[in-house]
Amino acid sequence: MNEKSMKNSVPTEKTSFEEHVNNELFMLRSELAVIKGVGQRSAELNAEKLQNIYNELENIRVESQRKARLQEAAQAGILAIAQHHEWHLDNIRSVRDDTDANREKLAAMRLSPEYESVFEDREPLITVRIASYTKTEELIDVAIASVQRQTYENLEIVIVNDGPNEKTAQAIKKLGNKRIRYFELEQRSAYPENPHNRWMVAGSPGMNRAVELAQGDWIAPLDDDDAFTPDHLEKLLELAHTERAELAYGALIQKNVINGEENRIWSFPPSISQFSFQGAMYLKLMDFFRYDEQSWIVQEPGDWNLIRRMSLAGVKMAAIKDIVAVMYATPYTHKESS
Repeated sequence: MNEKSMKNSVPTEKTSFEEHVNNELFMLRSELAVIKGVGQRSAELNAEKLQNIYNELENIRVESQRKARLQEAAQAGILAIAQHHEWHLDNIRSVRDDTDANREKLAAMRLSPEYESVFEDREPLITVRIASYTKTEELIDVAIASVQRQTYENLEIVIVNDGPNEKTAQAIKKLGNKRIRYFELEQRSAYPENPHNRWMVAGSPGMNRAVELAQGDWIAPLDDDDAFTPDHLEKLLELAHTERAELAYGALIQKNVINGEENRIWSFPPSISQFSFQGAMYLKLMDFFRYDEQSWIVQEPGDWNLIRRMSLAGVKMAAIKDIVAVMYATPYTHKESS
């Protein structure tokens, strides 16, 4: 094969390896046919060399096809395993979701006299529920401070610490704010050892306990290191009343405390990674919807697991695109293991 034919056979970026090999084989076949037609010894020697090259390329092509079939089989096997795993998770979710029972509870709630009255009350008590652990300074200076700046005044703050914390207890006491009620779980809740699984459910026992203790008609969730905008409660209450929504929410700004990146969190209807309860407010009457403290079993973060179950049950939701909270996010890989 001459230099020109070899040069022209170099594959372009758009040409696959197998196409390149096939092109080489075609050109070799053509040259073999010409050379075999010549009776000279030199031509026979060249033909023999070309035949060897042809055989090597043919072996490469066969091997390439074999590897491709193996790769396809491996990918099919991985896909089958993944599909089986997802099917298994779906079955577990279905059992844990208990959607039919939640729909029945929603129907009963809507027939109750309390349901109508909560929409008639234009200035209901709103409970801001906060679950905390060791972030005393952030709790006081960020979370509680943002609640104290609210334009809506008829509120209470219920804080549940995940185990005893004398530092936080004393800091709350110093505030002297009668609208703040502080509680502690008897001991630190048990969480999975795996950091990612722990991140999915951390704080959920305190969140559930805070809702139980709430005296307000509405629940406004907040983490101990995040902040409401000053009009958070006012805007969401107005939205809930206007739309007769059982859950109202807005957008959040998520600030990554490690790299400083900011993201806007919002979607309607709620979608994973685009919704947070810190941008929401919902009826206390729906306290039968609790955080699944083992949502890691179905590989779902607590917020997404809860809002997904609410959506499936048919909770009436309304949303605005206004920013109503700031979430200071720490990736789970950087969180303390304690």
